[in-house]
Amino acid sequence: MHYPQILERPGDRARVSAPTHARAIRERNRALVLRTLMEHAAASRADLSRLTGLARPTISEVVRDLLDDGVIRESGMSQDARPGKPAVMLEFDQRAVQVIALDLSTPGRITGALATPDGRIDHRADVALDDADPATAIAALAVDLAGRASSAPLGIGIGAPSGSPALLGLGPRLADDLALPVHVFDDADLVADAELRFGAVGTDFLLVRLGGRIGTAIRVVGDDGAPVERSIGARELAHVVAGGDPGDRCLCGRDGCVHAWASTPALRRRLDEPGADRDAVLAEAGARLGTSLSVIAAAVDLPSILLSGPSDIATPAFVEATATAVRAASHPSLGPAVASSTLDDAVLRGAAARVVAAAFSPR
Repeated sequence: MHYPQILERPGDRARVSAPTHARAIRERNRALVLRTLMEHAAASRADLSRLTGLARPTISEVVRDLLDDGVIRESGMSQDARPGKPAVMLEFDQRAVQVIALDLSTPGRITGALATPDGRIDHRADVALDDADPATAIAALAVDLAGRASSAPLGIGIGAPSGSPALLGLGPRLADDLALPVHVFDDADLVADAELRFGAVGTDFLLVRLGGRIGTAIRVVGDDGAPVERSIGARELAHVVAGGDPGDRCLCGRDGCVHAWASTPALRRRLDEPGADRDAVLAEAGARLGTSLSVIAAAVDLPSILLSGPSDIATPAFVEATATAVRAASHPSLGPAVASSTLDDAVLRGAAARVVAAAFSPR
């Protein structure tokens, strides 16, 4: 959306800023109403006035515009036993909003899709980079997805390991090409968000993302099953020596660093060696990862650890070896349960939820 430029002369500035200010208030009210409807399954106009603090006439105007735009819908009459005519209930139509979601967490590949806040994935596409310029390939995929959208996408959400070279200058380029807001998130954060919203964990958990590096994120679930503010965002797993044979040298300069043992590029190099015993390689890497994770598990006392990564890496042998190492550092009956994440397209689904939340958060 383009706003009138504020002129430099004081008189002109006053004349232009008044409608600009009014527009900003309308957009803030719109975001507040949408955010409230996202947080509640359904609400009446009176409910929205009470929950947002906005006046009834303001709510009526905002609701009318949102109904016209197809972003919310009337879902029926209230079932509450109240005097008078039952209220018309409203709900956020999550499938009316699409986000361009891009997953850059797998080396040499881009995955993109149109995604909705309720977890639906449309027009999923995988692009192999080969020798292509990553930024050019990413931009081309984003433009193609935008052309397939049923309405103007709300924005672009990108999930990638922190510090990924492919991200250099990418945000401004996509924003210019598509005139959409661009948001870049750590892939571990997005997977943790998706697990919290669409997965079946049900308890506080440590999410471990296996990729070009090993990322972690903690999510805490409240008594009512909703996420709480104490959740901790993504961090790279500390570069520590995992013990035993020193193995490869890590990019951090250490021999035997856990990233040199358990990151997906390092593991695939070992698995591709002639005569490699696949289960043995994965079990050894899982044991070293578990040794490092046991320190975190003891410090934060979480009941679950979820391993997220390519299916050929996060195998049962890898997961069991990780779990055994974690249990060895704690009481067998009190240590965290270790399992692999089974949620498909978690980065894409997490990106969509994050972009929608950013767009509809009152500023």
